[in-house]
Amino acid sequence: MYKFNLLLIIAGLVSLSVGNVYAEDWKVGEKWTYKHEGPRPYADSSATIQGDRAVEVIAIKGEGVDKRFLLKTFWGTEDANPTTTHIDTKNMIHKIDIGYLGSLGFTPPVPAIWLLKPGEEKTLKANMEVAGFSIPIEYKAKCLNDETITVPAGKFKNCQHVQVITSAQDETGQPVKHKQDYWYHAKVGNLVKDVVITNYQGDSNYTSTSVLKSHTKKD
Repeated sequence: MYKFNLLLIIAGLVSLSVGNVYAEDWKVGEKWTYKHEGPRPYADSSATIQGDRAVEVIAIKGEGVDKRFLLKTFWGTEDANPTTTHIDTKNMIHKIDIGYLGSLGFTPPVPAIWLLKPGEEKTLKANMEVAGFSIPIEYKAKCLNDETITVPAGKFKNCQHVQVITSAQDETGQPVKHKQDYWYHAKVGNLVKDVVITNYQGDSNYTSTSVLKSHTKKD
């Protein structure tokens, strides 16, 4: 069983669970499979991954402003705590369910996609609601130059490269940061590559990398 620090999870799961996507194009059954290296981000550094990381659209619920796309992420074949992310048609995340740990709500909702041009930066502050507590989180996103990325799924030209640094506090009240670089391509509607540094600039930091192996899109 993985040992989780909720205050690490909340600071990074938003962008990690779904990446940069266009919800209006998703259909139930669409799936992305990633080869993963390193521990599961935002868990204990000893939480190794057995097998691939998989993200799948498992349901579409509601209508109009209440419409939500549910994406479920499994970290390997032995994941006891998969995450399910609830995203609206404007690509904003309202809630993340984390296995037996419960649910995280976001006020205001936070982006699953950062609509930035190369060189543009954006800061967003939000509160994460969990177990009756409200925890502030700050996101600083920056769009870097487009890049060509080669992964097991193929070669993708002009991938959007976005860097996000999240800031929160740990259980002792000390500041904690995480850094994520991801590369997105419209052809797959999700990440092509993802690199996360948990406890960025901290003594116990570690790096986790996912690269796209396959994408199955339903008609």
